[in-house]
Amino acid sequence: MVGIINFTIQLQKMNFNKTTSYAMAVLSFMANHDNETYSAKKLHELLEIPWPYLRQLLTTLSKSGFIYSTQGRNGGFQLQKPSNQIVLAEIIDSVEGLQVLSTCIMGLKKCPFNHACVMHDMWQETRENILTVLNNTTLDQFIAKDKCS
Repeated sequence: MVGIINFTIQLQKMNFNKTTSYAMAVLSFMANHDNETYSAKKLHELLEIPWPYLRQLLTTLSKSGFIYSTQGRNGGFQLQKPSNQIVLAEIIDSVEGLQVLSTCIMGLKKCPFNHACVMHDMWQETRENILTVLNNTTLDQFIAKDKCS
């Protein structure tokens, strides 16, 4: 659990929004507890994600095909597919979009390509490397690495 919280803090430092951090926390938790069903209330209690935020996030993750819900007394949420078939880039794209990596590293609203700053080429290469990592890292690889830290 501490590893998931630490990763949430790291994601926020990388300019991913809270929704992405919470999505990673929910999916990582579910992947670590595969084949178990968790109610939204239980996830709220365990992961300490604000209730309204969590309910909206679970809807988004369900519509994106990462989780499914079952109704009834023993209902709740489970991963829809194995964690080795869920790619980190897909998670980020589903909750906030990958355009977050297209912003200027210097914070400019619009990149003046005809007058690119000294960081432009380095940031473009770094951005491509980050996207490669996100597109080639599955949720199971991520949680395995997280368990080692």
